[in-house]
Amino acid sequence: MQAHLLKPLSLAVAVVLSTPFGSAVAQEREAQPPATDNRTLEEVITTGTRKEGVSPTETLSPVDVVGGADLADQASFDLTESLAKIAPSFNTQRFPIADGTAFIRPVTLRNLSPDQTLVLVNGTRRHRSALVNLQLAPLGTVNQGAQAVDFAALPAMAIERVEVLRDGASAQYGSDAIAGVVNVILKEDAEGFSLSAQTGEYFEGDGTRTSLAANTGLNLWDQGFVNATVEISSADKTWRGAARPDAVFVGSIVGEDQVPLNGLGQRWGDPEVEALKFFVNSGLDISDSIELYGHFGYSGNDTISDFFYRGPVLDPEHKFTARGTLQVDTPNDPGDPDSVDYLPDPAPQSLIDYIEGQGLNPADYLVADASSPSGYVLRNPIYTQFPGGYNPQFGAEIRDISAVAGARGVLDNGLSWDVRAQVAENEVAYVLKDSINPSLGRLSPTSFKPGTLTQEESSLNADFVQPMEITGLFSPLNLAFGAEWREETYSIEAGDAASIAVGPTAAQFGVGSDGFQGFPVEAAGSFSSESIAAYVDLEAEVTEALTLGAALRFEEFDVFGSTSDWKLSARYDVNERFALRGTVNTGFRAPTPGQVNTLNVTTTADSSGNLIPNGTYPVSHPVAVALGAVELNPEESKSYTLGAVFSPFDSTSVTVDYYHIEIEDRLALRNNAIGDAEVALLEAAGVENAVLLNGSNANYFANAYDSKVSGIDLAITSDFEVAGNLLVVDLRHNHNRQEVSKVAQNTIDASRVFDLENQVPSDRTTLTFEFETGGMFSSYLRLNRYSSWESTGGLFGPGDATDTYSYGGELLVDVEATFTLYENYKLSVGGENIFDVQPDDEQDPTLQFLGVRQALTSPFGFNGGFWYLRASADF
Repeated sequence: MQAHLLKPLSLAVAVVLSTPFGSAVAQEREAQPPATDNRTLEEVITTGTRKEGVSPTETLSPVDVVGGADLADQASFDLTESLAKIAPSFNTQRFPIADGTAFIRPVTLRNLSPDQTLVLVNGTRRHRSALVNLQLAPLGTVNQGAQAVDFAALPAMAIERVEVLRDGASAQYGSDAIAGVVNVILKEDAEGFSLSAQTGEYFEGDGTRTSLAANTGLNLWDQGFVNATVEISSADKTWRGAARPDAVFVGSIVGEDQVPLNGLGQRWGDPEVEALKFFVNSGLDISDSIELYGHFGYSGNDTISDFFYRGPVLDPEHKFTARGTLQVDTPNDPGDPDSVDYLPDPAPQSLIDYIEGQGLNPADYLVADASSPSGYVLRNPIYTQFPGGYNPQFGAEIRDISAVAGARGVLDNGLSWDVRAQVAENEVAYVLKDSINPSLGRLSPTSFKPGTLTQEESSLNADFVQPMEITGLFSPLNLAFGAEWREETYSIEAGDAASIAVGPTAAQFGVGSDGFQGFPVEAAGSFSSESIAAYVDLEAEVTEALTLGAALRFEEFDVFGSTSDWKLSARYDVNERFALRGTVNTGFRAPTPGQVNTLNVTTTADSSGNLIPNGTYPVSHPVAVALGAVELNPEESKSYTLGAVFSPFDSTSVTVDYYHIEIEDRLALRNNAIGDAEVALLEAAGVENAVLLNGSNANYFANAYDSKVSGIDLAITSDFEVAGNLLVVDLRHNHNRQEVSKVAQNTIDASRVFDLENQVPSDRTTLTFEFETGGMFSSYLRLNRYSSWESTGGLFGPGDATDTYSYGGELLVDVEATFTLYENYKLSVGGENIFDVQPDDEQDPTLQFLGVRQALTSPFGFNGGFWYLRASADF
């Protein structure tokens, strides 16, 4: 730990673990009563029930409530990470070299796929990101193929609270709600102004993060409100890897300064990020019984990271003969050149005639060399432009915009109605720097725009709730019903000309921009899916002790047909302090247009660390069809929960819930290594330039396997009065196990099965102590425990799960102390992972060679400790 970090960390620990006493503090306590916890147990929720006035401890299904202040007052201002810090049933990982997954991090609930959790904002479905997570572990998510919501687009200061329904809810809300529902509730304050500025960095002295956020509430003629939030933030790169041995060797020859990334060759760590987020929430009463409402959000995120190191090819290694073959004399096998046909057409033709036939100048591609049988050596663009090798800089310009407008009210007969419309769009425009299209020779540019992905969503909703007096029931029957129309459109915009060009030396050096090939013209287009749905939801207290609920939903997709799903719920209050509850339900998730139509060619590494093209094709693409692709079916689930709610004291709440989820036909990418036999299949199917795919991977989505996920959620919250101050203790634990079965032939391999079952820790615990004096001082101490986990080499292994590695569990400690100055101003100092805990060393030999030091599959990352300072003001 660096010396300049010791003082702020020591101060934070000392302040949090001590209780402030003194005359000034005592006087302040006398003037102000102890503050209440922002996660008040009796807070009314709106998720999982359409009955008014229900608190989290009264629900039929388990619901967690996370206060907005808990999300904002953390080291990270990214909701993706801050939510996972608090709720142990959430998990997210850091993926340093994983294409778009390095920028838009997936969040999992209950160890299920990120897109098996439905996300709402103020009760309206949140649109997905345009990114389909394609990278496989260990570089990417174990739940490869998901297209989910980007939590990072939501500014924490705009959030009043987050309600997490930990239960299947497709019958209530529709597709995706297999693992549960996350409902983000925006602030509705009609007055006041808040400002927050924060800065911090990792103990290593890198990864500096800064943010400036402001929130204000305005009163609309005493009939409504406008609440607006703006956040500007930035984060620098972190550097955690070691120098690659091959980069060190190259540096010893050409000079370390010629090797990218200060001689490392390759960097492992967080990307560089600059973000702007803006959210407005509004409501206006136009009569005593009708309200107009809506919210608007915008997020702009520019981010850049790195790819794998490309070493220089030392001249002369590539020589052509007049017979149309390439003599490859590789550094690993010197003196024994291999002959490779360099043209799709096997007819003899001199290379110089071929290049001239393309209307190109041979001098741009060839250099005279008497030692070559043809008299020429291929001009190697990697050596001439990057003598020390190169590392492509890969990034994205992410733009997210959404708008919801609606009206709601109550009729004289007590019928509540709510009608609203939504339009939203997420755009990911990729950028690539410090790379080349090798097939263009020295004419290749070094910067590219490989293409743009866009996800557009529109919806119309109509919801109605009518309490009905039914003879024999203890309470009115709460009848809710409604309908929904949705449309999703996934668009692909082709890359610029240089990123997709097939130059004269494509057979030797590859096609398109190196690292991330541009989206080809034939992949460009827009692909849509529509659905309509209707539902009915019933809930009533049958007796004073017994509450029952039932929901039924019918949904029809223009692509996948129709589905019907149901849910039954029950709760029995044994007495005022103890209740039993349970649910059973079915669910579904329809494949997205992005999953059905995505086409992407990037570069990955094989088991030897060699870089190879890795393509993902739509199931209807000629390449996928020739390799056996078929149409996709929706994922379907059956699940149940059994739980208990216990309040031994007025200030203590205990909930424990067991869950079991069975999912059929889960989607995954089928991987095909393209060799001579596969090339023959592709050529027989009429695929153009099939020979250029030789040596690459070709993937497509398939309904690959079934799985069972079971576990236990425990939550204990208690308030204590300590010398007139408030102490809140919050303990949450999640135990989770997954079992994979019925794996379809030639889909996921044994290593993928092992990772799905073992890569996420089976146990996760958070214990938080929050202390509040009533105005002058507040603090929290949070313990985060991750159990051990296991992983295979994934992409780098043999695929048969013989290369398994075990990593030990760890305990991370976070602290924060806040001082209130002059009533309206606060100063906070804090630390995340204050003991600088690192995961075990990476055990996979290929990753070790690539410069990885700590376990890449770590559930808590590998950046180490982070300290921060925050100043805020409230008026």
